[in-house]
Amino acid sequence: MSWSFVTLTSLKYSGLTDETTMYRLAYVCTYMVLGMGISHLYNYIHESYDPENFTSNQFIIFPLLGSLTIGTCFAFTDFIFYNRSRYLHGDIDVMDCIFFVFDNIWLVVPWFLFYHLYRFVQVHESRRQRILDAEKMLRVIELENLKKQLNPHFLFNALNSIKALTISDSRQARDAIMQLSDLLRLSLNLGDQQKAMLSEEIKLAQDYLALEKVRFDNRLRYEFHVQENTDDILIISMSLNTLIENAVKHGIAKTKNGGLIQIEITTLGHDVIIKVRNTGQYNPQPKTSANGIGLDNLRKRLELHYGPKASFSITNENETVLAMIVMPF
Repeated sequence: MSWSFVTLTSLKYSGLTDETTMYRLAYVCTYMVLGMGISHLYNYIHESYDPENFTSNQFIIFPLLGSLTIGTCFAFTDFIFYNRSRYLHGDIDVMDCIFFVFDNIWLVVPWFLFYHLYRFVQVHESRRQRILDAEKMLRVIELENLKKQLNPHFLFNALNSIKALTISDSRQARDAIMQLSDLLRLSLNLGDQQKAMLSEEIKLAQDYLALEKVRFDNRLRYEFHVQENTDDILIISMSLNTLIENAVKHGIAKTKNGGLIQIEITTLGHDVIIKVRNTGQYNPQPKTSANGIGLDNLRKRLELHYGPKASFSITNENETVLAMIVMPF
């Protein structure tokens, strides 16, 4: 299409209007063959270079060289078909022929600039897509690694809850092991997913707290306050349970008389807000390999899934610790 436009434009201003139809057809065919042949050769040469390694100077030089080459060929074609006789009769001189060369070069410069602009956009989009794919793959790998850290951490906390019962109360220990079996079955199902329904997370939290209740007895009290019509909301799997584990391990377990854990789940606009409040005091001490795994894990997973759209905070508030997650749904 583009070479047809260039050819017809050249024919219009070539001065061949008085020539025969066959002569003008030969002119058009020569123009078309030259245009397509040289452009395909140019494209072949251009493809032999890695476009990703192109410098800005090469993006300028290549179109100019291509335009110079094909413009000179077109000027030679004009000379053969039309300007040769004028030159021999003295109607034009050498300077006129040089002018015709540059005139043909400017005729094809827009085509080469458009071609390179199109190629530049292609290369840029291809590079951008590869970067996005690589980042996505890294996020998936990192999320899988975080989940692998989280499951042993969760299992360790659950086993630690029934450790003392194996000697002091074998019956309660057997009941606790059965509860742990049910708990692990659900947690493993959720562990296969990056996200889970809120109703599943709440069921897991209730089973976990029931297991901990065996250990702490009257020292542990808990309440759920969940907004209606939120069961199907998708949240990061094991996120609610991470907050509750932290409340039990660093709050209830370290308080002589135990305390209360309150779980409140509401929505605001397109965000779900999860609050876990427990008796105790939050001490933001430096993390060690054995401390803070769950919360650090949760922060990273929130960032990988939602970026700045999600937030996590843990603060002291009126003799209690408040942990809060805000994430879109």
